[in-house]
Amino acid sequence: MELMNWFGSDRDIWVRFLQDFTRIDTSNPPGDTRAGAFFLQRFLDEQGLPYRIIAPQETMPNLISTFACGSPGRHLVLNGHIDVFPPGDLSLWTRNPWCGDIVEGKIFGRGTVDMKCGTTASVFTYVYLSRLRKRLKGRLTLTLVSDEETKGRWGTGYLLENCAEEVMGDCVLNGEPSSPLTVRFGEKSRLWLIFRVKTPGGHGAYPHRSASATRIAAHLICDLEKLESLEPKTPERLVQLLNRPETRAAIDRGLGEGASEIIHRLTVNIGVIHGGVKVNMLPGECLIEADVRLPVGLDKEALLAEVGAILKKYPQVSLEHPPGLMLNATWSDPDHEMVKILQDNVEASLRFRPPAIISLGGTDCRFWRLKGVPAYVYGPSPEGMGKPDEKVSLEEFFHVLKIHALSAHDYLSRG
Repeated sequence: MELMNWFGSDRDIWVRFLQDFTRIDTSNPPGDTRAGAFFLQRFLDEQGLPYRIIAPQETMPNLISTFACGSPGRHLVLNGHIDVFPPGDLSLWTRNPWCGDIVEGKIFGRGTVDMKCGTTASVFTYVYLSRLRKRLKGRLTLTLVSDEETKGRWGTGYLLENCAEEVMGDCVLNGEPSSPLTVRFGEKSRLWLIFRVKTPGGHGAYPHRSASATRIAAHLICDLEKLESLEPKTPERLVQLLNRPETRAAIDRGLGEGASEIIHRLTVNIGVIHGGVKVNMLPGECLIEADVRLPVGLDKEALLAEVGAILKKYPQVSLEHPPGLMLNATWSDPDHEMVKILQDNVEASLRFRPPAIISLGGTDCRFWRLKGVPAYVYGPSPEGMGKPDEKVSLEEFFHVLKIHALSAHDYLSRG
């Protein structure tokens, strides 16, 4: 089988590709991914594969490439993103975040895990299957987007609204970090809330003249944490699936001890607090930004109603929520054929059958699921993503690429 031959002969090519891709700064923000997109364009040019550039924002180009197979069948879409988190405080890194160095079997650099490893898997899957297209059925489309880290408005969201005929598909395969121990069929939603506390403020020696905005904020934060006790109405089918002992064990191994407990639960992270000017002044303003993750079975309307009830205690507080981040959790059929294909290929490779789970973090798969298209994620371990010294193991990288190529091949062979 040609695929297996390429897996054996092309590993050095894969490694150089991921190293070179990692060495390109595609931080978002600020969001200028043109150099990363050009790198991908040049590679597709070398492979003789045509593509379209869709750039609603000049500095954030998206690429679409597609081909028809030898006979009619289903349409599979591969999806990866070019943009990555900013590196943050460089003093916390032991190596340059754009080095792409290999140390002890791992490639270092910002975005190696999230998600240049998975995007590389999509690119090579597309290239390999293009060589075999006459034997396959249906259509394969590659989508490489530049705005995943900041809501996706100019990336996948834009493509599905403006290029739907090209990118909708019958199924989506994505390589976001998810752990080789699991296949993700759904994900919690992100609900970002901004609370602004305003009081007259004044001198710190005169607290009787004005309430402190930061003190109010502290009480509000404690009340917001109580939201975590809300009970979702998760479909019983999913509850039973996610509560299987082998599933819980795989979730905790892949996503960290305790992950199996919070997959069903709402979580609140107070990501940003700004308040106060000087130690002996009463703060007149305080800003709180909260990241709420909603599980399947708890919708945003119910959550906002609870938040509204809390805010009745705090007349000094106003609420804002950024557009585009007010979605409910999304999920696809955990018994879909693509899940079985992924599980079969992983089991043949690792002698372990990864259970289907719901993700803690968000991906662009949500855009397809909201359109009724099943979308699934299989990628490297999430440990280290977004942290200093982010790195992906070569072993996991090779494995993810192999599983994507085999699974896409199997799906288009049966269509």
